[in-house]
Amino acid sequence: MAKSQLTAGYKAILKFYHPVESTQGKVLIIPVKKLTLITLKGYEVPILRRLGELGVIQPKKIEKDLREFAKAQTEKVEEVYEMSDRLIWMWREISRLTSEEGRRRREIIQALINLSGARYFIEKMWSSVLELRVEDLAGVEAEGIRARLERLREEVRAIEENLMRTLEGPAEPLREKPSRIKLLAELRKEAVGLLDELGLGAEAGHEELNVEEASTTLRRLSEEYHLIKSQLEKLMKEVEGLERIRALLAELERLGVKDLSVGEFENLSVVSGLVPRGRVEEAREIISGKPAVVEEKWLADGRAFLTIACLKEYTRVLLNQLRPIGFEDLSDELKGLGDNVSEALKLVTKALEDHQAKLRALFDQLEEFKKKNMRKLASLARTLELHLKIEEILVNTARSENLRVIQGWIPADKIDQLSSELESLRKEFKGSFAFYFEDPKPDEEVPTILKNPKLFKIFESVVTQFGWPGHGEVDPTVVSGILWTLMFGLMFPDLGQGLVIAVIGAFLAHAHKGDFLGMNSKKVGKLIIWLGFSAAIFGLIFGEVFLMEFQPLVPGLRLGWLEDPSGVLWLIKVAIFFGVAQIILAMSLAAWNELRNGEIIDAVLSHHGLAGIIAFIGFILTAFHFLGISVIPGVLEFPELGMNTLKAWPFFLMLAGFIMMALKPVVAKESISLGLGNILEAATAFPANTFSYARIAGFAIVHAALAMVVHRMMHANPLMGIGMGLVFLNLFALSIELLVCMIQALRLLYYEFYSKFYKGMGTPYKPWKIS
Repeated sequence: MAKSQLTAGYKAILKFYHPVESTQGKVLIIPVKKLTLITLKGYEVPILRRLGELGVIQPKKIEKDLREFAKAQTEKVEEVYEMSDRLIWMWREISRLTSEEGRRRREIIQALINLSGARYFIEKMWSSVLELRVEDLAGVEAEGIRARLERLREEVRAIEENLMRTLEGPAEPLREKPSRIKLLAELRKEAVGLLDELGLGAEAGHEELNVEEASTTLRRLSEEYHLIKSQLEKLMKEVEGLERIRALLAELERLGVKDLSVGEFENLSVVSGLVPRGRVEEAREIISGKPAVVEEKWLADGRAFLTIACLKEYTRVLLNQLRPIGFEDLSDELKGLGDNVSEALKLVTKALEDHQAKLRALFDQLEEFKKKNMRKLASLARTLELHLKIEEILVNTARSENLRVIQGWIPADKIDQLSSELESLRKEFKGSFAFYFEDPKPDEEVPTILKNPKLFKIFESVVTQFGWPGHGEVDPTVVSGILWTLMFGLMFPDLGQGLVIAVIGAFLAHAHKGDFLGMNSKKVGKLIIWLGFSAAIFGLIFGEVFLMEFQPLVPGLRLGWLEDPSGVLWLIKVAIFFGVAQIILAMSLAAWNELRNGEIIDAVLSHHGLAGIIAFIGFILTAFHFLGISVIPGVLEFPELGMNTLKAWPFFLMLAGFIMMALKPVVAKESISLGLGNILEAATAFPANTFSYARIAGFAIVHAALAMVVHRMMHANPLMGIGMGLVFLNLFALSIELLVCMIQALRLLYYEFYSKFYKGMGTPYKPWKIS
């Protein structure tokens, strides 16, 4: 099959690339597109390598797309058949017309080809058609035109048949064998292990080999290295033994020992060995009562050198009893050295020198091996790493006998760059692959790429602790950072302690190395800096510094405001108002997210959509009217109506919201019981969620109570006030209270705020890279 025909075949499958919108500016989630790339067999490895070098693609496993792909192929083939038949019929008509009319018809055919999705298949045929000049038609016999057209028809049919064979392949893809990945992983592990043993770095190699060459070369080098290594290990062990024997003989010579009588005699066996320090008495007890005599020589390190003469039949029993106390039998090493200690010492010294010379030669051989094969081994490791990474990607692609289909996710703002690179590669490979980009389907699991302002980027870790946002969700990073720090500051208002917390955060972020409590200290430090400044600001507003009070900045608050019921009530109201605002914001985000994803019914009628917002606002205003609440004195006040609130407009607003929720099962054709369950859930959640935010005031009151305790202790006993009050209670606040307030602020964020709109079922974008 001609490559040009194959190229034409898969080009017809692909849609032309349509540029996507630019994502410049501050966006929260970068849109992700799906890349589909189809290449002739044999080109996939260099293409994947270029993609890996760019590091912008997250490979995607091809599954559901294959059937849709095959369906699209069939439609394209039918289009080709129809197009070719129409073209030849029209050309026959032209052959019967005058030159001027023929020119007009040719223009129609050219326009038809340009508009057709199958234009690539017709290009070759059209070039043949253009060889028949219109001016020549008048003088050409009909038989000649028919013969020319017949040859053209045969050529078109051949292209179509080749196309059919080409396109049928990917419908039933061939999978890569995982055993190849296992083989590559084992080879790479062996190459890296060899480099580590030799103390070499993998960055030195630049030569590239195919897998077969790499495997053969690695086996050869590994065998050569392990042969040298085994010889070295054996020789070093022998050198170690000779050094030990030489040291012993030198010690015995120093002690005046002249003879070594070790070996088997007619009825006796003579053995020599060492007994550890402190175990000689046990050795004597074992030997006593046996038909044996012993000679002891004490060495400088506290061990004893024993020479034991024993009847042959008792030797084995005696040695078996001595070994448990650490007796080291040296008889075999001393045999063959002769009976004279001095002569034995000379023999051992000579043997040791010979061994050391061989050892140096082996080390030189090893250095020569390293020098000679350093780059080769580094290249092997790099080659195997590269092929392993590519093979892991190929497992998730599909292939036929002639084609390979590769898919992956790419950020929309990287498409221009990638398209330029791929177009350059297409020219280099003479059009042997084609590609296009498209939006993900609703049911596809698309990775998420967050892009937040640098100031708020640290709060991505807070969001992702709950779960990564899906590509169709709202990224709550910025709003989470603001809400979490505000809630913490309200719970922990202290100017002095807030500044201390900020300093601790700065130390963890910029000076401390390693982890902190099992977490990345840099990230923890940056988060703590935010919390510290929030606590300091609210401490300035509430009038607290290191649990000592000063005049608050809030109008109407005074020193010792905790003892004033109106001050406490004001703080509780602030916490509730703050919670109400958060709940409305959360449901607004839920409605906007559903509207953006085309779920209009849910956006309008669900308990977290517009209906829920209306019902919740009605509920809050009804409660305000029932109790009589002053939100902003003199500006926004709700009179106390008591039971008359059931006749006021907020109550009917709440009912309107619940009625809208009740309509949802009817409009969406859902289960009525499910709709009633959502209404019941909303009715119970409204008061529970709202009053949950009262804990913000509760922790602020606790902190103010600690300040009041310090104040009272300072007046009662300044010494106790400084010790127990300022020192101990400040340390308590900076440890236990700090931790509790952080956790409670996170709890409100996760369970009261996120639960309204955020699922967090996405996965992070992890680009595939080849270094």
